[in-house]
Amino acid sequence: MSEFTAKKLKEARVRAGFTQDEAAKLMNLKKTTMSEMEAGKRSISADELAQFSRIYEVDVRELLFLEFTEAGEEQRLAAKYNSFFKLLVV
Repeated sequence: MSEFTAKKLKEARVRAGFTQDEAAKLMNLKKTTMSEMEAGKRSISADELAQFSRIYEVDVRELLFLEFTEAGEEQRLAAKYNSFFKLLVV
């Protein structure tokens, strides 16, 4: 697994407010397995990525692609403001 994905996995967990132990339990994994994933020492299956995405409430692309992360924040903010302005105009 890429170092980027391992880093993003940990960031998403922390942002979601979970400890490694709590996240491991939700994923039915051992805490050591979770630690290995976040350290980039263990690969993650597509199913596991999908589960992490659901549990941490992030788009799976945020865990995989640098381009999505960099452009994603701007796109998310633009979409929020666009929705807000539509409410004001109507």
